[in-house]
Amino acid sequence: MRKLATIGPSERGGRPVAPAPPAGVHMPGGSRAPFFGALGLALVVFGLVFRGAITVIGLVALILALIYWLREGMHDYDHIEDTAVSLPAMVHDGPPPGVHMPGPSFRPILGGLSMMVIMFGLVFGLPLLAAGVVMLVTTLLGWLHDARTEYSLVEEADRTGHPRNAPAPHYPTGTLSFFGVVVIAALLVNYGIIPPADANGGAAGSSTAPTASGAAGAPGGAVPSGPPADVTIVAQNIQYTTTSATAPAGKPFTIAFDNKDSGTPHNVSIHTGGAGGQQDFLGKIVTGPIVEIYDVPALPAGSYTYVCSVHANMTGTLTVK
Repeated sequence: MRKLATIGPSERGGRPVAPAPPAGVHMPGGSRAPFFGALGLALVVFGLVFRGAITVIGLVALILALIYWLREGMHDYDHIEDTAVSLPAMVHDGPPPGVHMPGPSFRPILGGLSMMVIMFGLVFGLPLLAAGVVMLVTTLLGWLHDARTEYSLVEEADRTGHPRNAPAPHYPTGTLSFFGVVVIAALLVNYGIIPPADANGGAAGSSTAPTASGAAGAPGGAVPSGPPADVTIVAQNIQYTTTSATAPAGKPFTIAFDNKDSGTPHNVSIHTGGAGGQQDFLGKIVTGPIVEIYDVPALPAGSYTYVCSVHANMTGTLTVK
């Protein structure tokens, strides 16, 4: 930034330079729509993680930016349509002699799919994130191989004087099939289907001695093993299976948080006024399977919402009375 600001006027002028397109070429003016669109998309992404009204605000901002961008495009098209200048037809029979043009590639599309899975992994869990990284690495290695092939063809043209292009790429059915297997495996792990629940010490037939947390425990009376607690909240398959709980008002209490999702981080965060409201308690994020005991300070009587800080789709209602 400092070097850019100190470059002399011989290299960079002090004011914007008006574009001077060739005769018969129409250049669209500057636009702020990409900035508005990026801001709206950023708000949408933040909303996916933190929930609340920010998601709606982001969607509205993004839609308005796209409408604004469409209006600009229509205005430019109308300007071209009304002009009396006849634009020449752009027809070519290939690159000039001695110029090597790289062929088409599916790698950008595969890279976009990989980044999409990575974004889902940031929201829904580590297995999906790992799957996205594997897909991205596979794509980049393939892209590197393509670049090496192109470079070899250029070297060959330097030796022979006859440039030739690489064969047209086939549809990446094998790579897409591999991506599908990786994503399906990640989803099975993410939702606790693989490995089976009983392999994680959470077999359905196992029994544990009742504790003080049984009053607000998991469905069917099952409670996690560990120290007694006033409240029990269970998380499994990226959701709270305990969607409501009751705690005493006006005094500190404990929560036994049973995270049954193997390899997946969860926690319990208590809020006033919904998931996007004031945060009254933030529990430690723990990776399952594990039972974590939270010491919660005294809360006034009322209704609260508890959410997972990692997975915003996980919510429940805590009644303090």
